[in-house]
Amino acid sequence: MDCNSLKKVSIRISCLMLLASSLSLAFVSPSSAAEPETASATAKPDIGDLYTLHHNIIPGILFSGNGSRFFNDLFTGNTSQFLDMVESGVGKSYAAALKITHEHHTGFDIVIISFPEPFPEPLCRYAALVKSGNTFRYLTLEEGNDIGQTGAKTFLCEWSAAHKHLNYGPRNYTDSGAFMSELLSMLKP
Repeated sequence: MDCNSLKKVSIRISCLMLLASSLSLAFVSPSSAAEPETASATAKPDIGDLYTLHHNIIPGILFSGNGSRFFNDLFTGNTSQFLDMVESGVGKSYAAALKITHEHHTGFDIVIISFPEPFPEPLCRYAALVKSGNTFRYLTLEEGNDIGQTGAKTFLCEWSAAHKHLNYGPRNYTDSGAFMSELLSMLKP
């Protein structure tokens, strides 16, 4: 990557992080600021912007002081602020294609975000925001390549509050049902 490309990526990441900060503040109090312009509905999202959304912004908000409000809003279907932020950062068509579901289980609640295709490595197919008491976890099913020729299609990963990346290894599935099944077996006492 040349110097100009790095500067452009850095500027895009800075803008997305600023949007995330704005969203995080919006969960504290309503904003009277004008709504930001949205990206073109037909523009293809930049892979760097999507990576930042999947791996920095969503867990950054979840692990912030506004994580409870963010989680509760998504869990109760109040997704408009989140979708507006996504639309502002990566485009209307991408935001519209997100699928957000939730489930209550004994001892924990889960919000699943299903991301739209395509899934170039290392973007996420799914993200699971998990709340157990006052503790949050952010688990992802990330696209990967099968360098070991074992049939691997994805990798189960987790991002901690300290932004540490944990890789639980390759998986041979891509569907949400298998992801949820594995999450439930991991999370149930």
